[in-house]
Amino acid sequence: MTLDTIISFSITSLVLTIAPGTDVMYILSQSISKGRNYGIAAAFGLSTGLLFHTTLLAFGISTMITAIPWLFQVIKIFGALYLLFIAYQVFKASDNFNLKESRKEIDQPIKNVTQGFILNVSNPKVMLFFLALFPSFLDPNLGDLKIQVYTLGSIFMIEALIVFTIYAIIASSLTLVLRESKAFNLILKWLQIIIFVTLAIFMFL
Repeated sequence: MTLDTIISFSITSLVLTIAPGTDVMYILSQSISKGRNYGIAAAFGLSTGLLFHTTLLAFGISTMITAIPWLFQVIKIFGALYLLFIAYQVFKASDNFNLKESRKEIDQPIKNVTQGFILNVSNPKVMLFFLALFPSFLDPNLGDLKIQVYTLGSIFMIEALIVFTIYAIIASSLTLVLRESKAFNLILKWLQIIIFVTLAIFMFL
């Protein structure tokens, strides 16, 4: 793989990563409502999920899944239902996101890592995105395609982690004082619910 290819891919993937999407909306909602650590945890989970899609692409499984309509549909439905499940969990949770509560009374950031990973893995759009983007940067004459795919996938994952973390830090900083307001916490709760339900609808459609 040439340096020019790596640079071209890095620029292309960075631009696409910065663009707001399901992943960015999830990170923003968690950072604003719960705090920086939760947003960063979500960023880590989402970025790790990219390694899963990289593996599917490297071994040709992505192509097989998209070629089977019912299997692809099942993945879409699972992703949408999982988003609705998260929305329901937010609905049941307390209206108060005050970060000064005891650790036993609030979710731990590790939960956001798991949620972020599942959201990414179950998002068929990421799979299609990889299938559309990666082949343009692969060259069978430059060595093992699997190694090339994992190289590009690693670059994409590192860029995503950096960009998502920056989103999390900025979002949490902008609302650090407002989170102490009960009225604002209530707004954040319903904003999360609306975001997750909307994302579920878009994913399903």
